[in-house]
Amino acid sequence: MAQFFSPAEQAFQPKRKFRFLVSFSNLGLETQYMVTKAAKPQFELTGPTEHRILNHTFKFPGIIKWNDVDISFIDAIEPNMGSKFYNVLRNMGYIQPTDFNNLAAGISKVQAKAAIGEVVIKQLDAGGFDVMGLGGELPTNVVPGTRYYEEWTLKNAFIKSVNFGDLQYESEDLVGIDVGLTYDFAVYNAYEGGLAL
Repeated sequence: MAQFFSPAEQAFQPKRKFRFLVSFSNLGLETQYMVTKAAKPQFELTGPTEHRILNHTFKFPGIIKWNDVDISFIDAIEPNMGSKFYNVLRNMGYIQPTDFNNLAAGISKVQAKAAIGEVVIKQLDAGGFDVMGLGGELPTNVVPGTRYYEEWTLKNAFIKSVNFGDLQYESEDLVGIDVGLTYDFAVYNAYEGGLAL
């Protein structure tokens, strides 16, 4: 059992909220550096369904449902996140209804998920080094043990909402963009010493 005051290689190490990366495989590498907040996947079991016989009740689990995930970004001039996510809408198949022919255009699931690609949420340790991409070998200038703690891959994810932020004279805050993602299910991988568990 891990303890707070044990040797460093066995010490208690909690996961920290601020050590994470989110990547969209089709939106460019710079997107992950503009993320300010991301929810991890959640699931819930619907039901339960009950079966009653005589004076007893037996409960059975229902269907698994994965809840939507919200991710917040900083908007910037470069990279222009507002432009990126507006173009995602267009790449999903949306065409402005400026004439009769455009009214028939629609959005398919294939186009919607291809517009953003694979979505991955990674929880980092203190070093934040991806040893999985290095064949399990660390460079000489990296402290041994730095790695991803966990990785969530959202399967068949696509954007369900985008809020491009708000503007006000009374505030000096950065402009933010909130993106809602929906997906079919999530795949979890835990890493220990650079190996998937």
